[in-house]
Amino acid sequence: MKSPGSQSVVILGGGPAGLTAAYRLACHGYRVTVVEQRPLLGGAFIDEHSDNDSEPFTVLGCHHATRELLHSLHSGLQQPEAMAISLEFRLPDGSFVHYPRTSFPAPLHTWVNLLRFAGIPWKERWRLASWVEQLWEGDAELPADLEQRTADDWLASIGQSAQTRSLVWNPLAHWLTGNDLCTMSADAFVRSMKPVFLSTHPDSRISVVQNSLLPCFVQPITEVLMQRNATVLRNTEATQFRYEQERISSVLLQNGSLLQADWYVTALPPQQLTPLLPERWLTRYAYFQQLVELRSIDNAILHAHAEQPCVTPRLILLNDTSFHAVLVTATTPDRTDFTLTTTDSQFAQVRPDSPLDLAIPDLLKSWRLLLPDRSVASTRCRMISNAILSLKPGTKSHRPLQRSPIANLLLAGSWTDTGWPPNLESAIVSGNRCAEAIALDRSA
Repeated sequence: MKSPGSQSVVILGGGPAGLTAAYRLACHGYRVTVVEQRPLLGGAFIDEHSDNDSEPFTVLGCHHATRELLHSLHSGLQQPEAMAISLEFRLPDGSFVHYPRTSFPAPLHTWVNLLRFAGIPWKERWRLASWVEQLWEGDAELPADLEQRTADDWLASIGQSAQTRSLVWNPLAHWLTGNDLCTMSADAFVRSMKPVFLSTHPDSRISVVQNSLLPCFVQPITEVLMQRNATVLRNTEATQFRYEQERISSVLLQNGSLLQADWYVTALPPQQLTPLLPERWLTRYAYFQQLVELRSIDNAILHAHAEQPCVTPRLILLNDTSFHAVLVTATTPDRTDFTLTTTDSQFAQVRPDSPLDLAIPDLLKSWRLLLPDRSVASTRCRMISNAILSLKPGTKSHRPLQRSPIANLLLAGSWTDTGWPPNLESAIVSGNRCAEAIALDRSA
């Protein structure tokens, strides 16, 4: 049995999944090399054209792996400042309604919250709460065909009206998964809702972390890797896996050099992974064949700020605009930041004096988020290609487990099979599992 210090691991991809695996393995004494094709670590979560210090993110109470990693990276009083916020929905009359939070024990708090939520008509609320109660008591079961049906079709079948699906459930689906009700599977919808709304009271908590992922995750992990003598290769692209006897022997880099290791973890999107694989593996193993069935959606994040006070952070889910959600935060007492998200590709380029740049202030004012006498100081939009995994019916069976048929190859990424929607929590869970698999193999 080899000791960790005598074993080496090459990790392709310096996003959250790859960095998590690298951090765990380096802490266990493995010799780690991280290969990242971008100039900055952090993957698609990091914008190399900005200072990355003005991109707050939200963490849910049910995101235990994310919270545990944050805790391990920041000791004691150095924990990133996080503020609990409520979830708001914008109604057709322009008003906002909060999803209530109670402190009753599970599952009572879920039942009470549903009945108190004014965003759904009373009859539909009562019907839904009664149905949830029947599930808890075992008098009803979820249909066996949820993965073959769209979420929109299934919600209609349990009595949720078209208006409720548009005002509440579709914005929730976009916020949690980036997918539309009409295209995602009902199984993916239920799985994304359950940890947040059908679990314990603490799991439903939503916190906004004012610091970005760069100081919260990327920088402290990088510091640990340097302390552990890990190698980080930026601006470096892998082009091909070399193999011997159904094991990877090395990885060929774009500059012609070869990297050899005992283990290989690929933390790349499926579109970047399949070109690295030998043709015989793609045709021989169903595990790899299924990767080509996965589809991704582009995501756009628009940042704007105004010189006005922000009393409290807000997270508002939208239904009557191309934007799905807006996060309102304060970096200073007199500055309010707005972060809007969408999967509409028309927002890829935002230039000064563009129609979008001129329309954003009017949009924010119509939502009563921008004061009438204030203007938006700047607008910056970032398009992330293939950022969101499409959760269309049938996708569940195509998301791969972390262990591949190749003995020394593991897959990490938010798109792998973690039981989570393809989000930050999923990426971190996958990185943890890859590190655990390598450690368990050594101890076997």
